[in-house]
Amino acid sequence: MDRTKHMGTASDQEAARTIASRYLSVHERGGYTYRPFMKRGIYRREDYRYLADLKVLLPDAKLGTFSYLWGRYQAPMVMNLRFALIPYGPIRVFVNGVLAAQSDIFSERARSKQIFELVMHEGFNDVVLECENTSGGFGGEFGTWVGKLDYYFLMPDLYPEQEGFCYSKTLENQLDVLDAQHLNVLAWLPELPDFKDDAVDLGRIFNDASAQSYVVVATALHLDTSTWCNVICNAELSIDGKSITGSVELSEGDHDLVCYAKVGDGFELSIKEARTNAPLFCHNPVLDLNSSYRYLFAGPFDMRPEGFIVQCSKPFATSQGQDFWHLEGVSTYLRMYNDNVLFGHWNYPLGVTLYGLVETERMLKPTEPELSNRIHSYINRHIQSSIDTYAYACWDAEHLGGATAIHHLMTSLDSLDDCGSFASTLLEVAKDHELHDYAPLMEVVGNYLSKTQPRLSDGTFFRTGLMHTFHENTLWVDDLYMSVPFLCRYAAYRNNPEYLEDAVHQFFGFSKYLFLQEEQLMSHVYDFERNLVTGIPWGRGNGWALFSLSELLTVLDVDHPKRDALLSLFQGLSKGVLRLQGENGMFHQVLDMPQSYEESSCTAMFACSFSRGVRSGWYPDGEPYRQACLKAVQALKETAIDSEGHVWGVCRGSEFSCSRQYYAHQLLPRLDDTHGIGIVLLSLCEAQKLG
Repeated sequence: MDRTKHMGTASDQEAARTIASRYLSVHERGGYTYRPFMKRGIYRREDYRYLADLKVLLPDAKLGTFSYLWGRYQAPMVMNLRFALIPYGPIRVFVNGVLAAQSDIFSERARSKQIFELVMHEGFNDVVLECENTSGGFGGEFGTWVGKLDYYFLMPDLYPEQEGFCYSKTLENQLDVLDAQHLNVLAWLPELPDFKDDAVDLGRIFNDASAQSYVVVATALHLDTSTWCNVICNAELSIDGKSITGSVELSEGDHDLVCYAKVGDGFELSIKEARTNAPLFCHNPVLDLNSSYRYLFAGPFDMRPEGFIVQCSKPFATSQGQDFWHLEGVSTYLRMYNDNVLFGHWNYPLGVTLYGLVETERMLKPTEPELSNRIHSYINRHIQSSIDTYAYACWDAEHLGGATAIHHLMTSLDSLDDCGSFASTLLEVAKDHELHDYAPLMEVVGNYLSKTQPRLSDGTFFRTGLMHTFHENTLWVDDLYMSVPFLCRYAAYRNNPEYLEDAVHQFFGFSKYLFLQEEQLMSHVYDFERNLVTGIPWGRGNGWALFSLSELLTVLDVDHPKRDALLSLFQGLSKGVLRLQGENGMFHQVLDMPQSYEESSCTAMFACSFSRGVRSGWYPDGEPYRQACLKAVQALKETAIDSEGHVWGVCRGSEFSCSRQYYAHQLLPRLDDTHGIGIVLLSLCEAQKLG
């Protein structure tokens, strides 16, 4: 950070305004991406890896022959991509034509996982797997090294913008050169439909529907000038909502076409310019204008679906149950993706980020209504988009292989991380924002926490049965934030004190395992596999604990029988933290290890907690904590917030270790990490309230 460009002389409100303005300028225009998707061939399954069992895909392949799998990865920068390979037979992995990894006989025999670091350049990278057909197996599984890490590959240009890998028909010998020129001459599968054919066989798309069933067909037409058109369609057709037959004049611009066809009749549409008889080509309403896929198909319906609304954000009811848009070809669908990293996603760091933004919105409302309204609009759009796409995501998970690119955490829900933080923020935002139709999501999260999330015999949450097996049989201090704030708000939302009692219970359970009595700090993790507390007082972990306890105490009745014990814990933990504040106001990544780096997110969390404690009268003597809060926030403005609104010094997302060196030297800080942006905003808001 350029120390000459810090926000040290700015007010708390000015610093928050600068961070929020930068964040909005980068992220407020987010939206979703649509791509074709074939549920055949090589696609991601429930574990988020690609399955290429070539014994199944190429049943007639001779032993000793080879098949090539081809996908492309788009890297935002030069990077290493952690890539898992579970070989069924010998596999070599090439990146941009260069051998990058290969299986060994041990992993081939055991079908066990190998993990490689594949070097990617910025932009698209060709990833090719060479698979040998042996009696022991042919092909394998590959992709993400850990479940729910939602990166994916696109096929080469032959299959424009489609996710997955294509695979070649077998060759007798290996290729000497693996560049695009040599790969393009191979015979690739799965086969694409004949896009040049004007007629579409609806029976191939809906192969188990009756011939008399109806299908809705949607397409679009763009005209550069007003044009008289001759329209021939074998189905009932409307253009821009008006029934059309024969010749019609269409104005310049975009036109929506909707047809009602019967499966047995197929579908055929021809539009020609009346004067020259030149064909005019329709295009898919949501895919790229140059996409070979021209139509969307919904169905089948037993009767003509009156009042059917053409929309692409949620599934719809058909005579065979819930479904989404099909495209030309067998088992081919329109699929939703979210390629904007920080818009419309549902994850715990973004839950904290939006919490910080909503408090900033409230702070700015009296004096800066224009920016406050921008923040309000962004929060609404982000959260409402997450709400509105949940039904689609559930359909996608059930019908398209299990690995979703929308709401992937909620559709693979197996931890408090996946749901608690964001759901808590949703309930907080709903207090003064107009959010709609979020009750089903709240019920899913509430049921998960109360009925599904694993607990120890004493009722304390812990981690087991996760797709990320490294977490097996552990208890993390982080999970206080992933559960308690939601339970507090959910208790009010449901008007049911049982959820608040659960939040109270969690603090005593977590403290039993993690509170380091002598240091008056919290350990990061308890490991039940080894029956030990790791003993590392990680900064952000303690921040999660103290901040979450402030959330609980804020809503707990003053006469609650366990309030005094919780206040005592809050005071003790605050005292343990306070003594470790640095001279400049910052706290360290490992709290009692001054040679570890100064970390911004824990500093902000402690500032928030101290402010709440002082303002609420939770300390016998609040002045040391008032000064510590103001000193911490001033330090953040001087060392962590620059004049462009960037937030520096935020530890990345963690695993855990019994070694302090892991936290100090491997969990390094990042720029504008969402683990810190929101909580830094909250600390600025709290400092202003403290005065």
